[in-house]
Amino acid sequence: MKYYKGASNKDVPYNGGSYVKENGYGHEEFNFEPVELDDGKFYCLGFVETKSTSKIKNNELHFENISGCELLKKEKFVEGVLVVWCATTDLNETSVVGWYKNATVFRNYEKAEFDTGYTQNYNIIAEKGGCVLLPQGVRHRHAWDAPVAKKRTYGFGQSMIWYAREEKAVNYIQKLVKNIDEYTGDNWIDLVVS
Repeated sequence: MKYYKGASNKDVPYNGGSYVKENGYGHEEFNFEPVELDDGKFYCLGFVETKSTSKIKNNELHFENISGCELLKKEKFVEGVLVVWCATTDLNETSVVGWYKNATVFRNYEKAEFDTGYTQNYNIIAEKGGCVLLPQGVRHRHAWDAPVAKKRTYGFGQSMIWYAREEKAVNYIQKLVKNIDEYTGDNWIDLVVS
């Protein structure tokens, strides 16, 4: 997707998996659509699919696999996480599309219900000010390449969740965090798509 503000004729999900094919949408299509919550602040509600072992039960997001969170196996959420969103691009590459700084990551799905009747599932939330959606053209730059385990000895496997804990990934992670911290380019978070 280009904008992650809901599927439209201008923004069709690409490579969305079986859920998108069966239902015509995916909750991740709203990952960069800021919404106002009860406290009057705007947030991005991020959704990442946790693989399921059955049609009835979703797996948990194992945030104890995040570096520094190893002792949190029984916690329901963890705060202060840098979440980097990656996707397969229209050029069939995996790249960073954006990030949430200082995010709260939930073990299980949370739900936000809106006046429109839509219910948004999410398992990551961050204040809008800490969220960046890279413009589509910027995502194709080498600095935003995301590693795939088939091509390297670390990175994304079948799942689009990667905890980046491999020792071989240290240099990549350091460069990525530096690129994020130094990014001053356009941010499509406030882009209005009509």
